[in-house]
Amino acid sequence: MSVTNWENEKKILYNWGILPVDDVPNSVIDYLKSNISDYNYNYSLAGHMKEEYKYENWPKFVDEFILNNLNDPLLDEWTRRQTQLTSNRPYVLNDLWVNKQKKHEFNPVHDHSGVFSFIIFLKIPYNLEDESKVFPKNSNSRSSTSKLSFLLNDYMGDIKALMVNVDKSFENKMLMFPAKLKHQVYPFYTSDDYRITVSGNIAFWVGDNDKSN
Repeated sequence: MSVTNWENEKKILYNWGILPVDDVPNSVIDYLKSNISDYNYNYSLAGHMKEEYKYENWPKFVDEFILNNLNDPLLDEWTRRQTQLTSNRPYVLNDLWVNKQKKHEFNPVHDHSGVFSFIIFLKIPYNLEDESKVFPKNSNSRSSTSKLSFLLNDYMGDIKALMVNVDKSFENKMLMFPAKLKHQVYPFYTSDDYRITVSGNIAFWVGDNDKSN
């Protein structure tokens, strides 16, 4: 049995401080797919996409699933290293939106507000093998077409682009990472369908008068 790109990539991602979550519950997936609103969210986002929509009043089970993943030792360790807090603060899911990316659209280098962010992959319409043929590279480089990229510092202080081979095996999976970790999504070229992902920001709750920080 062949190993999927998801299985290959998640080991690498975890070693770089990015949490892969294998199974997003069907209840969460079904809600996200069936409740895409017409609340245009382009004005708040970096994406060069025409269709980005904000969710509102999502159910409690969505919060619970996403926030429960913060108990993973990888993210818990990152939280415990934060020194800016003078008292314990609970987390809150502060923003939730969907990106409906079409052929040639892209997400430039950006980061997020809050403490942690995430990507849930709902639909990947292309085959990675077809995408790699659009701009083929030689043996010393890899095609960037359609890929997700995180920008990281290696042990020498150089900026490293961690290219993630997102394909259909990523559907119904999630990645969680520190909100200030810069990342980007390159355009795809071989499908006329949507690449659909859901993202959100997790922040500290700081009180009724000021929801998050």
